[in-house]
Amino acid sequence: MNLGYPLGAASQALPSLRLGERLLWAAYGRTLNYDVRGLDPWGVPKKSVLSKLGSGAANFAGDMVGAALGGGDDSGRSNPPSPQVVVFGEQGGLAHAAVRGLSTSGSLARLWALTSARLLVLEKFVAPEKPSEKSFLSKAIGFGKDIAAIMTTKTYGENAAGVPIARHEMVPCAEIPRESIAGFAVAEHGKKRRPCLRASFVDGSGMDFLFDCDDPRQFAWLHSVTVS
Repeated sequence: MNLGYPLGAASQALPSLRLGERLLWAAYGRTLNYDVRGLDPWGVPKKSVLSKLGSGAANFAGDMVGAALGGGDDSGRSNPPSPQVVVFGEQGGLAHAAVRGLSTSGSLARLWALTSARLLVLEKFVAPEKPSEKSFLSKAIGFGKDIAAIMTTKTYGENAAGVPIARHEMVPCAEIPRESIAGFAVAEHGKKRRPCLRASFVDGSGMDFLFDCDDPRQFAWLHSVTVS
């Protein structure tokens, strides 16, 4: 059990359901990768594609797309982190279109939920910071109190010992209606043949859900509740 994880995914997803909508499963999946022709694992156009635009336009387009998807420069991209969700298919397909606005390296508070009506992606709502009017002295005192609290309280990520795990306010950031989903299957992903739950969409695109799990029985269970 990872004590740094937020509240259970199902508990976080339920408040976002519509009237009459039934939750089938929910799971946290922060890291999103792509297996789409012409894109690297972060969803950024490959250099072979950008080169056709000319060097100046290619660099500009690559920087703009990388920034939009939460990527930085090329450093560290040779070994992408192990993803929880992988999008496959063609650019512009249902899967790619649904998630192309999402950062590829989300937080632990991104979750994926399958309901009777749709496949839903939720992320933690972050309110914009309000301008502070505190004086320098009050800020210094407050900072000192925060440091003292940190030194005396054992923390696990955003969670603290002795403090109930709070429910985050989650907001829908992407969805695919069930009528666009052709089906689900327990499958194997990539060269390492990792077990996954595969969602196939009506246009041939899809998503592999790996969710940091290597036990095929867990995906068999997910599949059973998916088709029930």
